[in-house]
Amino acid sequence: MIPTFRPTIRRADMDAVLSRLAEDSIGSGQLAAEFSQKLARYVQRRSGVSMRSYGQAFIAAIRSLDLEPGSRVGCSVLAPAMVRHLLEQAGFAPVPIDSQKNLPVLPSPLNFDYEALNLSALYVDTRLGFIPDLDNLTGLRIPLVEDVSEGLGGNTGSVMAGSVGDVTLIGVEPEHIVTAGGGAVVATSNTRRVSFLSGQVDGTFGNPSLPDMNAALGLIQVKNLERFIERRKELAARFIRTVRKTRHVMPVQTGEGENVFFALPLLVESSPRDVEQYARSHGVTVARAFSDSILNVETEDADTYARQFPNALSFSSRTVLFPLFPTLSKSEQDRVERVLLTIP
Repeated sequence: MIPTFRPTIRRADMDAVLSRLAEDSIGSGQLAAEFSQKLARYVQRRSGVSMRSYGQAFIAAIRSLDLEPGSRVGCSVLAPAMVRHLLEQAGFAPVPIDSQKNLPVLPSPLNFDYEALNLSALYVDTRLGFIPDLDNLTGLRIPLVEDVSEGLGGNTGSVMAGSVGDVTLIGVEPEHIVTAGGGAVVATSNTRRVSFLSGQVDGTFGNPSLPDMNAALGLIQVKNLERFIERRKELAARFIRTVRKTRHVMPVQTGEGENVFFALPLLVESSPRDVEQYARSHGVTVARAFSDSILNVETEDADTYARQFPNALSFSSRTVLFPLFPTLSKSEQDRVERVLLTIP
């Protein structure tokens, strides 16, 4: 069975990890710092810190903005439900926002009135690897937390994703573009925030840094990042040609931007459940794209959600994810392609 996601880890990578560890002690130290800095520099930030838990990194990132308790923080309603809970845990009020009409990211300020929401900050993610209108979001003049866990390496055509916000969050979980086995890196160019974030991993706050064993793996991933992204593009080009022969469609990055193929998203004209079952019967695991989202998890008032978030509801109800990862073999590509061609 081909999984929807598979960490891009080769035997040669593990050999390289062991070689690095032979030179250093296993713990949280030099390699963790080196990994954080390399990833921070990749997104054009001055400095970064790594934490063993994505949740701890998220809370540190949002608290580094020095917002007043109870401040309203906007986020896409298609963001993971965990984002809402982490904002509440940090003492802030999450404000879900409808997505773009044809993409799973925040709408452009050119088409949406953010000022009416009275936000103190905005969480901007790159859901499924798509890049929002960062050029105009920065004009809102409120702090931005950019999460490029699923869109690392993407751009708007003029700026790189992760390079414009006040602080950048880069998850390194197994399904993310770069994996170190778990955790996240928080990066910024603001001197005061660098100091604050560094203080979060000094042991005082109980936020352990990424172990050097994980950081060694992360360093190998960063070294191969451009090659991995190019490989994802090559696979996507093949599958896009296949999808064009069917009645189903794929979402397309708007403007001059370049998205990253986190997976292969497909807007199906038939029942997503039927597509999942059909694909599984042919050895391919297909996942519902937003089963973990605020929209689909926060169901206390489903009717209100449907009225407030029509774009997200339409997009969510039709989108499934097919496997697309750099280590997809030729035989696995052929199998995915056969399923794409024949799904109901």
